[in-house]
Formats: sequence, C-alpha cells, structure tokens
Amino acid sequence: MSLEQTLKQAKQIERQLEQKNDADNNASQQTLGAVKPRNYLALDPLLRKGGIHEKEDIDIVRKKRRRETKQRLRQTDWLSE
Repeated sequence: MSLEQTLKQAKQIERQLEQKNDADNNASQQTLGAVKPRNYLALDPLLRKGGIHEKEDIDIVRKKRRRETKQRLRQTDWLSE
C-alpha cells in the first residue's frame, strides 16, 4: 500500500467517522463535546521511526553502533571475569 493510498484511506475513514458522529450527535442531542477519531496514519508501519524512510547517514550508523556497544557493556557481568 503506497503512501497516497494510505492517505486516501485515512481521509475516507475520517469522513465516515465525522458523518457517524454528526448523525449520533443529532440523534442524541447531547452536548458532551465531540470525540476526535484516532489518527490511522500514525499506525502505518511505513511511517514509523527506522522504517523505509530512515537515511543511511554516517551519523545515524555511528549512533546505532554506540547505542549497541553501550547496551552490550551494560549487559556484561564484570565481576565474574
């Protein structure tokens, strides 16, 4: 699913939810305030950090290596050596 298709699907879902909320609000006549629909784009795995959009920049690679090294050093049992 491409980004354009995902955007179209999200807009379509938002419109459906807005229409449903409008119909529910008109039917019940309650003034509790509108509930915002969930952002379906935020759930898209392509837009998550480290996904397809991540650059292979040298700074990013160094940062990853440093993080992995720190984790390895923290997990090492220094007293048993």
